[in-house]
Amino acid sequence: MHAITALIPEQITAVVRDYIVDNFLFGDGGGLSNSESLLEAGALDSTGVIELVGFLEENFGIPIRDEDLVPEHFDGIDRITRFVVARLRDRSAPVQG
Repeated sequence: MHAITALIPEQITAVVRDYIVDNFLFGDGGGLSNSESLLEAGALDSTGVIELVGFLEENFGIPIRDEDLVPEHFDGIDRITRFVVARLRDRSAPVQG
């Protein structure tokens, strides 16, 4: 697991991009932009999304619920980064009570 508190969005983007390129694009991510749809590019299918979710949960220590599995969160490296950053912020927010 990464030192979560020390990660900035650019580092999260790099980690996510490396994972996607290595595991779904066989190391050839040169033509993939961070804003591009992973589904339209053929980089991810439904099984790939499940694998990606497991990677994110394990590596960033964030919970991902079924209702989170929408294109707004997972259909692009930039979208994934924003989702992870938001989850990390939620996790580090003080508990209200």
